[in-house]
Amino acid sequence: MERSPHGRHTAGQSWQAVARARSWKSTRTSRTFLVVVLGAVTALVAAAITFGGGALTFGGGKQTALPVADSSAAPLMGASIPSQADLTRDTAQFGRLGIVRVYYTGLPKANAWTTGLPAANKSAVIVSFNADPGAILSGADNAVLSHFFDTAPRGHTIYYSLNHEPEEHIATGQYTAAAYRAAWAHVVALANAANNPYLRSTLILMAYDLRPASHRDWHDYLPGGGIISTLAWDAYPPGARQLTPPAQFLAPAIAASKSAGLPFGFAEFGVTDLAGRPAWLTAVGDYLMKSGALFGTLFDSTPPGTPNLTITDTASATAWRGIVTESDIQNGIGSPKPNPTPTPTPKPTPTPTPTTSPITPPNSLPGVTGLALSPAAVTASGQNHATITFRILQASDVTILVLNSEGTVVRTLTRPAHAAGNLRIQYYGYNGSGQREPAGSYRVLVVASNANGSGTAEAPLTINAP
Repeated sequence: MERSPHGRHTAGQSWQAVARARSWKSTRTSRTFLVVVLGAVTALVAAAITFGGGALTFGGGKQTALPVADSSAAPLMGASIPSQADLTRDTAQFGRLGIVRVYYTGLPKANAWTTGLPAANKSAVIVSFNADPGAILSGADNAVLSHFFDTAPRGHTIYYSLNHEPEEHIATGQYTAAAYRAAWAHVVALANAANNPYLRSTLILMAYDLRPASHRDWHDYLPGGGIISTLAWDAYPPGARQLTPPAQFLAPAIAASKSAGLPFGFAEFGVTDLAGRPAWLTAVGDYLMKSGALFGTLFDSTPPGTPNLTITDTASATAWRGIVTESDIQNGIGSPKPNPTPTPTPKPTPTPTPTTSPITPPNSLPGVTGLALSPAAVTASGQNHATITFRILQASDVTILVLNSEGTVVRTLTRPAHAAGNLRIQYYGYNGSGQREPAGSYRVLVVASNANGSGTAEAPLTINAP
């Protein structure tokens, strides 16, 4: 999440990450002997898979986005369900959920798709499990994972995730980013063997990674070669204790996902029981419905020692129920109530021949038009710079991303809450650390986001050697 929900955790560390760190210690002891083989196995996997030094390798500037298994007309909206009791409570509060979020602290249970929690709602599901990358690469977990994938149902999308929010584990040395990426490749190979098109490899990261204060590059956790089919983000306002407008804490993740050319969703979000939370939930839901996301699942539980994010008040429950209902209707899961008073069909009137140019109706999305760079080629020296100009059609939060030829975001420029109209921004060729970017081909991606959705535009940029 964006920041620790309670003071004894480090910034950027979610309560789920802390819980996993605790459970990791007990799991890790029994598997210490597997670490010895990690180096050799990782080397073998790396010989078959090119990771491009940790950054994505893009074809034509973007990683190829695999087709989505479902055909949702709008994001599937739901909630987290730590237990069957939580599912019963959530269903009573929010109605039938189009998607649910399920966690395993270790490997998936053998009954996952029979009497287990992932199967309980009989709907799309985001399910994460945790395992030592060394154990995965050694083959020790093959039987359990193959059973999980082979017995998975068809008919609704299953977004499966290995070690969601891996950042803290990697930062504390529990395993390396290279081992994590290699383990993902092994897991996806097992999933592909099941020949189930509804299985979707889903990398779940903290949206905190996208903040300069994190000093992280989220690409470090992302395997190349099309291994990951969906990006998901755990995105919270600071400490989960502020009613931050949705565009401010969701837009960076949308921009990052679009920069990689990957489908995306939001696996966690929420706030404590603040005055105004019902309206905030409605605003977040409305924003997500028009964001292009595949799903949005509200974090609706309170593990021990964490902030209380459980929805207990009627007003908040009613607000999220409205979002879930609208999503169900748009996805054909439910149907709107019939109008009790039919409206008579009006008589058609002849359309007059226009004598002037027709008036263009206002755009429903925050589009970006007229993107231009002047000059489109700059020299990596002195004060030479490119002026980026464009126009946004609605008041929006604006994010400008500079991407290198591998698709890595090297610089992020933001203009929050900018009024509709023309923008003019100068880029001097530096990365986020204040260093000059090397000569090469780059892309400038502009993303404008507000409550109506998001719009993008991109243009090429060349940095020449001095």
